[in-house]
Amino acid sequence: MQDRRKQTRVSFFGNFGQGNLGNEGTLRAILDNLRKSLPDAEMNCICTGPAATATTYNIAAFPIHGLFVKPELLQSNPLARLVRKIFIGIPIEFYRWIRALRTLGGTDMLIVPGTQFLSDNLTGPWEWPYMVFKWSVAAKLRRCKLAFVSVGAGPLRRSLSRFFVKSALRLADFRSYRDQASKEYLRSIGFSHANDQVYPDLAFSLPTISVPRAGGSNGERPVIAVGVKDYHGQYAPWLRKRSADDTYRCYIERVTAFVAWLLEHRYTVRLVIGDVSYDTQVLADLRKALSEKEIRYESHHLIAEPIESLEELISQLATSDIIVSPRFHNIVFGLLLNKPVLALSYHEKFSALLESSDLGRFDVPIEYAALDTITERFCELERNRGELKRQISENVDRYRIALAEQYSYILFLLRG
Repeated sequence: MQDRRKQTRVSFFGNFGQGNLGNEGTLRAILDNLRKSLPDAEMNCICTGPAATATTYNIAAFPIHGLFVKPELLQSNPLARLVRKIFIGIPIEFYRWIRALRTLGGTDMLIVPGTQFLSDNLTGPWEWPYMVFKWSVAAKLRRCKLAFVSVGAGPLRRSLSRFFVKSALRLADFRSYRDQASKEYLRSIGFSHANDQVYPDLAFSLPTISVPRAGGSNGERPVIAVGVKDYHGQYAPWLRKRSADDTYRCYIERVTAFVAWLLEHRYTVRLVIGDVSYDTQVLADLRKALSEKEIRYESHHLIAEPIESLEELISQLATSDIIVSPRFHNIVFGLLLNKPVLALSYHEKFSALLESSDLGRFDVPIEYAALDTITERFCELERNRGELKRQISENVDRYRIALAEQYSYILFLLRG
């Protein structure tokens, strides 16, 4: 007799396929773990970069928006913008809702995995907060389960953003946060559920087969991976351009000084990125600043190999002894590789992660720390490297056990 059981269908939702390698690590982790338990399930992704996502993960992928209009169309004056909103914007958004409902047809569960999607810092209320609200409502209208899994939250500056996010979370069948700070932030804006759990960042559940264990030392010179980021301030979109540019210039000067110090003290430096779309220009600016100090790549132990994928990033971090970075997931990947890490932090998520790992001393604010502070903490990190590696290994094992427990809850909910 033919088996007519319905194939399980799971959809992931988020900012994927745009070159942010931390986000890609999050998607890779949950996708691989669920595939292991549900080998016959149909997996797809609703994301900001569907073409790249489909190619990378060999799954169907759909755009979050579904239909775009050139932003300059009918934008010449206030009346033209009003006409555009009434006669183009509203009909297009109605079409997008219909498209969302069609996309979720037959879906058993919509999962929002990790990332900082529950925030309006980079977008305002009508982008990420509204999109997560729309797709959450569409999920419930299509009678599919909704799960927010190890998500980060905040900041939500606008009351409308808070309304969208809290409404979406209330619709969920499962909610967990990647740190206590996210849970407390949501409580502070009026959303709190006693049963919501805190679990580690999903990237800690990357399969061990994806995590190389290579060493790093280059002869007698330890290899230090120094990450870069297009840092213009934590709340750069809300700052005046001049202020944001000044912040970026000071950041480049600080990183340049630290790299120069490392080279002077006979370390090999490996420069790494965390976002393919944004950090490449930072490398170019850093190269220029180093040239002005008469530091040349050819004459010093300074490595800057191309990074275009999650696998290349992890591979390069694996060949380093210590990792110093302002990219959150560079720090996560470093811990996963059992490497001592020094975070040049700009957000509460860094302190939440490092304090949970008993590494709070190695969380240095990116904007305020002087070179002396950075080098002092770095030297302390290197002196205690052996003990810290043991401590990191124990913590990562604990994170992986906790995430395995979370996957069991998700599978139970999916099958129930």
